[in-house]
Amino acid sequence: MKQRVHPVSALIIAFGIFGFVYFAVTSPGRLLQYLFVFAAVGAIIYFVIRRISNRDMGSEGAAFKKAAKQSNKRFQDHKKRSIKGKVNHLRSVPSINKSKPVLVKKKSQTQLTVIEGKKSKKKNRAFF
Repeated sequence: MKQRVHPVSALIIAFGIFGFVYFAVTSPGRLLQYLFVFAAVGAIIYFVIRRISNRDMGSEGAAFKKAAKQSNKRFQDHKKRSIKGKVNHLRSVPSINKSKPVLVKKKSQTQLTVIEGKKSKKKNRAFF
């Protein structure tokens, strides 16, 4: 289903585009200056918010990062083993003697890390 833009919103967007084009034609130097200041202020706000949100995580964030690092290390370890154990199927000499049974390695169970936190807090599903 196609949604239509409200006429007032379309008018505001049109005036904004007209003003931007007019400002770019009449004084492009000031436009670049405004865009640079806008980008700098946006970057500062972004880094401040990131810094504050990382601080709020506290020990839960550190535990999560530690668990993620362990998981990534385990995944990389598994990847290296699978690459090392590959068999070359393009051999020119066929194997005649097949008396040895093929050993199937049992997969190790994944190791789960419990992250401490507020598990008793219930989510209010009405706010999704």
